[in-house]
Amino acid sequence: MTEPGGVLAAEDVPCSPCVAQLHSPAEELAALRAAVEHEPDPLVTLTHLLHLCRDEHPVLWEQAGNPATQATVTQMLEPLRALARSRPATAALDPATRRGLVDSLQPVGAVAPVVVARELAQFLDDHYGQFFADSFRRRSPYQPGVGDPIPLGGPDVRTVMDMQPTAPPWRLANRLDETRHVRLAGGWATQFRVVFDYSLVETATELITTETIVATCHPNRGLTEFTLPDDPSQPAFPVQPAHLDAQRAHLDRLVRDAVRAGASIVVLPELCVTEALAHDLQNWVKRDDGPQILVAGSYHHADGSPPRRRNTALAWIRGHDRPLIHDKHSPAEQPIREDIQPQGWPEVRVYVTAEGWHLVLAICRDLLNPQAVHTLAEIGANVVLVPAMSESLAPFTGQVAHLVGSAQAFVAVANNPADWAGNGAPPPHRAARALFGHPGLGQQTRQVTSPDTAPGIATLHVRSGQLRWIGTDCETSPAHRNSVVDDMPPWATRLAATLRPYLPNEMPSGGSVILRTAAVLVLLTEGPTGPQVLLTQRTSDLHDYPGRLVFPGGVQDPGDGGPVATALREAREEIGLNQDGVRILGVLPAVTEPETRFLVVPVLGWSNRLGYLGAVNLAEVDGIHQVPLHRIATRWQVDQPDRDHPDNGADCDLSRLGSMTAWVMDTLIAMLGAEPGSGVDAFPFRTS
Repeated sequence: MTEPGGVLAAEDVPCSPCVAQLHSPAEELAALRAAVEHEPDPLVTLTHLLHLCRDEHPVLWEQAGNPATQATVTQMLEPLRALARSRPATAALDPATRRGLVDSLQPVGAVAPVVVARELAQFLDDHYGQFFADSFRRRSPYQPGVGDPIPLGGPDVRTVMDMQPTAPPWRLANRLDETRHVRLAGGWATQFRVVFDYSLVETATELITTETIVATCHPNRGLTEFTLPDDPSQPAFPVQPAHLDAQRAHLDRLVRDAVRAGASIVVLPELCVTEALAHDLQNWVKRDDGPQILVAGSYHHADGSPPRRRNTALAWIRGHDRPLIHDKHSPAEQPIREDIQPQGWPEVRVYVTAEGWHLVLAICRDLLNPQAVHTLAEIGANVVLVPAMSESLAPFTGQVAHLVGSAQAFVAVANNPADWAGNGAPPPHRAARALFGHPGLGQQTRQVTSPDTAPGIATLHVRSGQLRWIGTDCETSPAHRNSVVDDMPPWATRLAATLRPYLPNEMPSGGSVILRTAAVLVLLTEGPTGPQVLLTQRTSDLHDYPGRLVFPGGVQDPGDGGPVATALREAREEIGLNQDGVRILGVLPAVTEPETRFLVVPVLGWSNRLGYLGAVNLAEVDGIHQVPLHRIATRWQVDQPDRDHPDNGADCDLSRLGSMTAWVMDTLIAMLGAEPGSGVDAFPFRTS
């Protein structure tokens, strides 16, 4: 159309495109086929296929769930699968396989090529996934950009835990731009410098096993043990321990105690060291009795010209000379205003092991950055070690749970100090000492508190999810050890004599019966109304006996040497029991538990000095009860608690007794001379 005066109307003027025209689907498919035909690396070919899946995801979503489409694609790929079955897989795609891939990449009827591309990506992942790690390793240190492949996969956590994972063993969503071993990097790659580092492949072997214990160390009681400005509103730098010689002694003792507790991974808190002290701590991983990994906390320092203030975490690996380093990128603003100056792109370095563990370091508030946590989940971080210095760990629980649920991560946050009174911070309560994330925990995270502000260590046992607090100021004195007093009441002496024929020297083998050998501790004490027994209430999220009243106990460890050792060890781990105050009376015959497939030996003990050296393992135990035997013997009657004796276990619901626990109790009561279910007055050893 021409306007008056012969000038072209705007709609008639040819438009010069401001961007290059997009390729048509046919052109994209032709380019993909050409790339696949000449590419021998299966990882690169897989990346090409996933790019098409990402670009055409609406079509893929529409067709992927159609059974007829799936049947057609399966039939199309059968020649290629037959070819793969006829020869061993190698690290490079041979010409025949590449030709088969190209021949499959074509539309058939109503089936879009992108649906075929998705199935081919799965095919390459299934048959050549074993070679992807070598491809990434050749590129190490590898920094992906948006759309580049990143490694996924890793161990199935079910192989290192007795507990059932609370999230699927693989990722929750089956995304279109990923397979089991590879995912395309998203926009987060522009927010963080993500580096995949394979330098630990040869040294960090068996990073997480069934016997792995992770320990966090907590050397300081309060803020007064640090160098801080008098005015809390002023920037703080450098924050460090005020008394370095005392701090060095604290840390050495705590690392020593952590290793003695079986820890192979030890994490120290934020700002609990100086740079020199962090480097000196490398000596621990050089020792035969040292940990495999020691995160030597973090420290404030300045470098560069002009000097830049930094907060750096340092970790040492056995057999690896250079430290693992992470710079904090999220400074604290309160209650301590941290005067550090992060610069440039924040870096997240992922240390990949041969077993597929993705080890990452973070520092305190780095873990409160939602974008950073999203990035950690995207890169499959499954071992996250975090030095922290925070007045509360509550804000961290959601972030850690996200990592546990999405990446099946094991997370350890070491917090310090215990007392945040002073420095302008209100002290409503002491800070939790540690926060652990574990795929088997019902809430996926658990905080560990301490009974006081004294230094100590918190431990997480990977296999069982067991948590413990070990205070360094609560060690049993030599005079108290092995000094059980023999002033047992007559009923306990008679019971020990009755049990003597049953005392075995070792755990029953079970023969050909496929059962797991275990032991429980039936611990008796003298109460206001006569003998009473210790019962624990299991947490409601456990796989075995959730919410039930049971004896402390568990599965035999190879080093136990017998049911007595197993029962005492489990009682110590579950409720912190001081076993030095327990005298073993004997055992009952082993009980078969068909439901849980245990062969359980009830070990009977007596104590007149019941004591505890550690905290209750909150991952397994909700509470401890001392229940009079006469209450258990008369549990089928209307309960009439003794008003004169409030400490009689009346707060526990005996209808929650575990089946094996109830059987053992009835047997024990019969051996002591009372019939289960008989009246209270008929109970011969009830005292008034």
